Amino acid sequence: MIPSQLGKGYGVGGYGEGYFGGTGIPYYLSLVAPQYQNSPRMLAWLTALLTPIDDLFQAAVNLEVAFDIDWAEGVQLDVLGQIVGASRTVDFQPSNGVSPVLDDDTYRILLKAKVAQNHWDGRIASLQAIWKDLFPGGTIGIVDHQNMSIDVTLSGAFSSIILDLINNGLIVTRPEGVLINTNFATGPYFGLDRDDDYVAGLDKGKLT
Repeated sequence: MIPSQLGKGYGVGGYGEGYFGGTGIPYYLSLVAPQYQNSPRMLAWLTALLTPIDDLFQAAVNLEVAFDIDWAEGVQLDVLGQIVGASRTVDFQPSNGVSPVLDDDTYRILLKAKVAQNHWDGRIASLQAIWKDLFPGGTIGIVDHQNMSIDVTLSGAFSSIILDLINNGLIVTRPEGVLINTNFATGPYFGLDRDDDYVAGLDKGKLT
């Protein structure tokens, strides 16, 4: 769902107190000279004239948010996929009978991972930041063997399709030519003040 009332402020400081969109037409009708305020035909003509402009303005205002990766849905995500180079349909058959055509939530994670891959600077610290953005609360541990191979240990609550995407190299950012050995930690890890899929207390959380 796209946040509402994005057009507010169009007129602030330059075009009156209102904004063109939503309540924009009533605002501009209120500017009609008093002697014409009781003229239904005049107001109807102005409304018909302003409505297409209002519709165009609303479309323009909402365009950026409509294609924001956190808000986009359906075909909007497909357009973003074309831009970043990640198809909604994966080239393998996922496990557990899951469709190779990704749902919006899973596709959004794939798109974010692809964007991260396109911009990653190759540093371990930034890879950990990327992982936290993809899976809030999850962890990624990296051991560089200095021989063009790294061990990556992941923890978190992953659906079967996310596991498939990870195992097929579509989620974890990988330096060119570097072999990744992926391991999945059997969490949750031991910790206090939390009780979820990532961190839990006594009798549930694990030390290693």
